[in-house]
Amino acid sequence: MKQRNVIALALLIIATGLSGCKSFGPMRIKPVKPGSAATLRPKFTRGYFRFSRDQAYHFILLAKTKAPNGGTVRQVMILRVFWKPIPGVTPILSTAINATIRYLIFTPNGCGMYQGAGFVRLHDGRHARQMHASLVDGDIRLTGASGYFTDALGPSRITGDFEAIRSVEKTLTLTLRTKRQFFAATLANRP
Repeated sequence: MKQRNVIALALLIIATGLSGCKSFGPMRIKPVKPGSAATLRPKFTRGYFRFSRDQAYHFILLAKTKAPNGGTVRQVMILRVFWKPIPGVTPILSTAINATIRYLIFTPNGCGMYQGAGFVRLHDGRHARQMHASLVDGDIRLTGASGYFTDALGPSRITGDFEAIRSVEKTLTLTLRTKRQFFAATLANRP
């Protein structure tokens, strides 16, 4: 009987280890405060990544939608993943992070930048042409905005799956362009 329990426990441990590609579903941002606005579901249609010399992954995810009152809303997420968690080897503390998050929203009336941290699970190897990954247990809050940006989220939790294609050039170019656009807009639109 004890042997059967040991075998069942071993099979459970193996099954848990093999389920490393767990899907968290589409990206969603949910405000922390009760009664806050509905969950935001950015639909990133393009994503790029690179692996840097300092052993970090850099991702940029892009989305563009129509604003309800006309115009375009652009959403950009920039992630920097510092290390890859390895089950049974990596000590994960409640204060640990492995990724920083920058989530920028450009609206016809202004722009805002949310920043925070969380965990990113990488589902493909370092040399993959296309990376599938999951953002887990992320926290973000507004850290900068133009004078005309309305913070509709407040402090929020972020989670979800994303994909990105390896491209050093596009990752660097789009990240730099986004940062320049944000800082130019915030300087130009001071109240």
